[in-house]
Amino acid sequence: MAVAPKIAVAGAATAVVYGSLVRPRLVRWGATDEEISGPFPGADLVPDGERSGAMAVTIDAPPEQVWPWLVQMGWDRGGWYSWDHLDNAGRPSAREVHPEWQDIRPGDQLKYWAPGAGPMDAYKVARIEPNRFLGLYGLIDLRGRTLDPGQPRPSGYLEGLWGFQLKELPGGRTRLVVSGYQAGRPRWITRLVYSGIFPPVVWIMQARMLVVLKRRIENNLRATDSNTATGEARGRDSRGPSSAVVKWRGSLHRVRPGRVPIRDTSLYVDVVGQGPPLVVMHGGPSADMWTMQSFRQCADRFTLVFYDHRCNGRSTGAPVETMTWENLTADADALRESLGFERWAVLGHSFGGQVALEYALRYPERVSHLVLLDTGADSHWERQNVPKVLLERGYSREKAELARRWFTGEFTPREYFPIFAQIGDAYFYRSGLDILARELSSGAWRSRLRPAPLIFAGRHLLKDWTVTDRLGGITAPTLVVAGREDFVFPPECQRELAAGIPGARLRIIDRAGHNPHDEQTAEVVRALEDFLGADISAG
Repeated sequence: MAVAPKIAVAGAATAVVYGSLVRPRLVRWGATDEEISGPFPGADLVPDGERSGAMAVTIDAPPEQVWPWLVQMGWDRGGWYSWDHLDNAGRPSAREVHPEWQDIRPGDQLKYWAPGAGPMDAYKVARIEPNRFLGLYGLIDLRGRTLDPGQPRPSGYLEGLWGFQLKELPGGRTRLVVSGYQAGRPRWITRLVYSGIFPPVVWIMQARMLVVLKRRIENNLRATDSNTATGEARGRDSRGPSSAVVKWRGSLHRVRPGRVPIRDTSLYVDVVGQGPPLVVMHGGPSADMWTMQSFRQCADRFTLVFYDHRCNGRSTGAPVETMTWENLTADADALRESLGFERWAVLGHSFGGQVALEYALRYPERVSHLVLLDTGADSHWERQNVPKVLLERGYSREKAELARRWFTGEFTPREYFPIFAQIGDAYFYRSGLDILARELSSGAWRSRLRPAPLIFAGRHLLKDWTVTDRLGGITAPTLVVAGREDFVFPPECQRELAAGIPGARLRIIDRAGHNPHDEQTAEVVRALEDFLGADISAG
């Protein structure tokens, strides 16, 4: 094939991949389907405009404490909370609320700083609804010069509304949704700008803005409440995470992500949300808490406790040989005690589900509810049955053998990523770049994968492991959930598991593999919330 056709084909393929897989992820960072397609204020300000994408973040502070940070935006004011060297002349954006920048009115012009051009008028304040909505309007020609909206439009222009909507959530929290409307002429230029150029630029700048806003607002609120938090901390065991724990407005808890001394190790812990406590045990072993981030959307109903098992993720301080069932379950219970919970609901995925089973059997009085997500009560499912399932589903013998080695620990640390790259598609109902993009957008890019725990578990911890004969001793109400296409713990495994636990409910999720919480998030969350309800015991 000649060079020119090759370039054309590569360009077309790149355009298809960008348009179908990359761009949709860029324009909906952190936002739900409703926030993307639902009503959004300000449509009347750009009459011929189309709805832009949406980005969103949940901030652990009420709207009246978020609003002052928004109204002080601007180059000669509080900055834009993004990459300051790109839009604020390198000057750090505000780290606190400034009273002198709180007087903002419709018609005011907000400036940004552009490299090589200096400060420029960026947006006109178009709408102000205190603690609810801030609308910033822009109208420029194709040279970037600001236009008067009262005058006829030229043949080439770009027009848009940049909106900040604040929604109050239970427990004094705020959902900040950023979206808007866009229009322009000629059509081909607006399509190029709004579909091709703006999404990656907006993603780079605006995602940073939301992260910085969340961090600074929450840090300032913690500083304001520090006296109360300090008083509470003094009453806790100094060996636990007392200095990191803050209790806000009743049942709202927050532990900033970080290592917490627990027994002979340091567990990496993140606690967020309000309501009855729910501990989330990640799978693997070798994975970490970031693989379970789909459940963060439940933080408005439950206090979610995420942590990395000993020797996994960012947890440190203990050799892999200490990864025993006794230690794994004792770690979890020591974490519960240090957080001050009498009882909690326990959710475990895959290997985390096996830890959850052991925990429910060893500490039955501490488990209010048990949720088992794509797991099994006997290691023969992953060690002996996986190769058989893969062959039955049409996978090659080479892939089946790699999977057998994967689950029995018969590989070296250097082989970890190459093997996973070859068998990874089997974990999902539908494989491809869209799954990877979804995983990364939900937080998987933060994951710290470690081969040693998987190798150790395959060779020692899970060898001949079973609790099948003890399932009748589980006393907590139990929900068993799994993807119908899971090759590790297929539906027959789930039926066996649910049948062995007194009164257990079984829910099979269609069009999902081993990670239904990522592939069919809404359905899994709905099943979880229906099962737990709003009245589970907080102890």
